[in-house]
Amino acid sequence: MTVIFPGNYVAQLNAYRDQGVVALPGVEFYRLVGAVVVNPDNDNVTTVDGTLSAGTYTPQILSPDLRQDDKPRKDRPMTVPANAVVYRTAISAPGVQEAVVAGSGTIVIDTLGANAPTSATFTAEADGFFDEDGISSALNSVVDGTAISTSVETDVTVTTSVDYIAALKPSAGACRNSPSAILVEVCYYVPAPAPTYDDVSIPYAVEAGQGY
Repeated sequence: MTVIFPGNYVAQLNAYRDQGVVALPGVEFYRLVGAVVVNPDNDNVTTVDGTLSAGTYTPQILSPDLRQDDKPRKDRPMTVPANAVVYRTAISAPGVQEAVVAGSGTIVIDTLGANAPTSATFTAEADGFFDEDGISSALNSVVDGTAISTSVETDVTVTTSVDYIAALKPSAGACRNSPSAILVEVCYYVPAPAPTYDDVSIPYAVEAGQGY
C-alpha cells in the first residue's frame, strides 16, 4: 500500500505488486493495467504468423522480467478482487493494426458486473490503427459505488471483432515485430483494513519503575 504525503513525491502504482494508495481515509485505490501481447512470439495468444484472431482474451499483468525464455516471475491473469468498486475502465492499442484494413475492427472490455461502468468500444481508424490516446468509460461517482462482487474475484477479459497484427505507423513501413499490445486498465477501490496495533500507541500494562 502507498500513502499520499504532502510534498512533491510521486510514484506510479505497480499492478504486478498489488500496490494501492490510501487517498481517502478508510479506502484503498488501485489501478490494474493488463496486456494482450500481439507479438509473433507470443505462442499462447497469437497464431504461428503472429496474428491475433478475433475472439475473447484474458489480459495478463506482465512480469517485470522481460526475458521470455527464463522468467522467474510469471505473468498473471488480470482479476479484480472481491469487494472492489470499479469506477473506470480504459483501452489502448499501441502498435496494433487490423490484419485486413477496413477501419471497423473493435476492442471492448467484457462486462465486469451490473455495478461496473460499461466499457467504451474502441474502433480502429481508417488506416487500421487505433487512436494513440485510447478510450475510457464514463467516469462513475467514486463516493457512492457498489462492489461488483462481495465474494469472488472477477476475471477481466476483452473481445476483439476482427484479426489484428503487430505493426508500426506509417503503414508503408509496417513491421510485424513491433512491440504491440492491447492494453487494458481497470481502476477500483476497496475498503481499507480495520485499525491495527501499529495505528495507536497502546501503553504497556506496567512500565519500569511504575508504582502502584
